[in-house]
Amino acid sequence: MNKNLPHAVRVIRAALASTGSDPAAAIAHALDGVQLLVDPERSFGQVLRRTPAGGWAREHQEQQELPERTELEQQALAWDESCGRARRVAAVIRRHIGEHPAFQNIQVDGDRILVALHIVDQTQWVQWRPYFGITHDKETALPYMVAGDGYRDGVRVSVVAYDLPQARAHALKIAKEPYELDGVVYDLALPQRDARGDVWFYQGVRTANGMPLLSIDGRPERCTLASIVRQAGPLTAVTDTPSQQATPVMTGGQA
Repeated sequence: MNKNLPHAVRVIRAALASTGSDPAAAIAHALDGVQLLVDPERSFGQVLRRTPAGGWAREHQEQQELPERTELEQQALAWDESCGRARRVAAVIRRHIGEHPAFQNIQVDGDRILVALHIVDQTQWVQWRPYFGITHDKETALPYMVAGDGYRDGVRVSVVAYDLPQARAHALKIAKEPYELDGVVYDLALPQRDARGDVWFYQGVRTANGMPLLSIDGRPERCTLASIVRQAGPLTAVTDTPSQQATPVMTGGQA
């Protein structure tokens, strides 16, 4: 007996109990809604099962048969390889940053890696973004976290940065002359040191669209803040007293 018959009987009875003027249509829609009707436009293709060795084989395939792999089998094997690559990259990330103060958790979801961080200063996030290949346009701000999508060694990584909105709000509150660029609040009242060690000063001049122009002390040339960040960033505010800075996130084998 078809094992779907009892299910179909229950669906038909329920449809008849609630039917209107067209019981046949109600029954047909009910059966289709629980996928008990065959759609001739849909191709069900081959059914694959896991082998004891962890690979894939077609349902009812004889052991002695060695046919060419179907497209479905190729897709399944490609998925397995993607998931394996994600596990390997996740293991490397854990070795690199597992002891970092901001690190909270890492897990693999299929072919994607999920990472949780705790950010107490926005400068930390400036360091983490390039490590995971996250750009500002790939961020989603939520009340107590910022979610960002990027790639690490060719594997998609979704990062949740807890308390980053609060860190940004604090930076905005204490800045004397704040300017936000790509999710980072800069205090233009303070000199900004770039990654090469040059110190840039804002003299109150901006472009027509409002972008601040900065110059190295004593030089007449001015550059936009965006250009400096892009070509020589990240920038660090120069203060009289040491400020809380992020531990640099290394891209090599140590963190």
